[in-house]
Amino acid sequence: MVRSRSYIATPPGATIREQLNDRGLTQKEFAVRMDMSEKHISKLINGDVQLTPETAVRLEMVLGVPAKFGIILKQFTERRLLRQKRKMQWMPILSWQSNCLFVRW
Repeated sequence: MVRSRSYIATPPGATIREQLNDRGLTQKEFAVRMDMSEKHISKLINGDVQLTPETAVRLEMVLGVPAKFGIILKQFTERRLLRQKRKMQWMPILSWQSNCLFVRW
């Protein structure tokens, strides 16, 4: 068995979009059920606004997706993106070190 160490961080908006497609719901219908504006729902799906605990609870009531899942998914995505950002910041330093000749006395 081959195991992969790379994980794909799926933003909450992508999961919401998938749930809407699976249920045949439009963003407009979903906005009405969520008691939110269509604009806010669009921004949520596109990742332009954060998934708040209140919105996660509403998702749980409307889609049946546990609020805890949405919050954990958001945190996982944020941690994954932070790790990638840190890695990119260290790449020039690591690259420089690998090109240096270290002499031991």
